[in-house]
Amino acid sequence: MIKYKGIAARQFFILTFGLTIGTSILVTPSGLAHTAREDAWIASLCSLLINILMVVLYIAIARLYPGKTIFQINELVLGKILGKAMSLIYLFYFLILTGTLLGNLGFFITSEMMPETPIEAIQILFLIAAIMCARMGIIILARVGELMFPWIVFLFMVLLLSLIPQIDWNHIKPILEDGWIPVANAGFHSSMFQELIVLMVFLPLVKGERKGEKALLWGAVAGGIVLSVTVLLSVLILGIEQTENSTFPAFALAKTINVGNFFQRVEGILITLWVLTFFIKISLLFLSILHGIKTVFRLKGQNHLIYPLSVLFIIVAWNTYINTVYVANIIQQVWASYAFLHLLVIPFGLYLIGLSRTKILKSK
Repeated sequence: MIKYKGIAARQFFILTFGLTIGTSILVTPSGLAHTAREDAWIASLCSLLINILMVVLYIAIARLYPGKTIFQINELVLGKILGKAMSLIYLFYFLILTGTLLGNLGFFITSEMMPETPIEAIQILFLIAAIMCARMGIIILARVGELMFPWIVFLFMVLLLSLIPQIDWNHIKPILEDGWIPVANAGFHSSMFQELIVLMVFLPLVKGERKGEKALLWGAVAGGIVLSVTVLLSVLILGIEQTENSTFPAFALAKTINVGNFFQRVEGILITLWVLTFFIKISLLFLSILHGIKTVFRLKGQNHLIYPLSVLFIIVAWNTYINTVYVANIIQQVWASYAFLHLLVIPFGLYLIGLSRTKILKSK
């Protein structure tokens, strides 16, 4: 593996942006529309606000323990035994998340694009790309992200400009008919699917502590804005019923593009955009798990873990993403609470304990 030499702030911004969008751009509109109805776009803004607050919390923790990853911070705050136990809890969370994302990828490609292709073939092919990235390291992923980013922005702008003529503003009326409670609930639920805690593994690698913090914050904001715009367009063009009932509303949205009966059937643009950001997200998760195992068990190297972990990812993918009904039920009833524990409850507890310890040490 190439040794870590540091990530530029702009590269970290791109990685944050890609992680934030990830799979969310395909499935977020449906979940928000189910709970918030016509106010799904407002709920997406609430989700963005919650993500910003989470990033502020992560930055505060990082400032208490500069240059340390989340796995190292766990041991410094909770002690060696409890800290390792907490790190193992996070590793399990990352593992389940990675396997579920692979399952999501396989189901989307085989159901929407290649129905005759075995889902296992799609997942294994994509995992091979992630393995190559894991062997190369985070520096190579950051450079690849730089190459991808202009195309991601370009493709999104093409989609945005192509969809504007189809907008029907009546689809978002009435506004706040049921009040703020459904909007807040939907926003909170949606914010649990960006998993920005993963970036605390890589924040110490950014050249310039403050620059890294700004890149993390603005990357989350930029990704959140893209998701909010996608949700707004889904409601304005598809209407609330089709947005809610579609498995992948953003994909259905791309299918509606028709400019002058010439520029149409361009849903491949959305697929390309999604695959690029998905690759960034799953590669970051893969690398974070490798780093976490290395930290917890004090290993000298981590390359020998790549292939066993890959097999584990596939096993998890085949056993978690059973069918859409099962996954939808888990997402609606279980995942938000489970993610909330890892994304907010535990980090907030770490911050309070770390802050108390820091004050006690200073007083002595």
